[in-house]
Amino acid sequence: MVFDRLFTQNRILETAMQATQYRNQTIINNIANVDTPDYKAKYVNFEGALDEAITKTKETGTDQMGSVMKNISVVTKENSTTLDGNSIDVEIEMINFYKNSAKYDVIVNSVLSNSNRTNSVYTAFK
Repeated sequence: MVFDRLFTQNRILETAMQATQYRNQTIINNIANVDTPDYKAKYVNFEGALDEAITKTKETGTDQMGSVMKNISVVTKENSTTLDGNSIDVEIEMINFYKNSAKYDVIVNSVLSNSNRTNSVYTAFK
């Protein structure tokens, strides 16, 4: 029972790490295309898919984290403020990158904390 809960927490954190990495890759791709004419910025929204999977996991008792990456939405910013039709604002992208990186750091620290807890529980049951 204790191990099931720790496993579920680890799966949630693993999935959150994958999603934040995907978001950072998308932000980096936006920044790399800042000078590409007609390039439209893309934004990754995964929180809703993650929340839904967590809720379903709690309700059913079965791991639903595999559905998160398939249900991530990517929104394209169509409105352009530049003459070349590019919709990227580098300052906004950098802010988004730093915010998302901070989320990633929190998740990594949670993974490390869970790992320490798992080791402690495992050692106690040896």
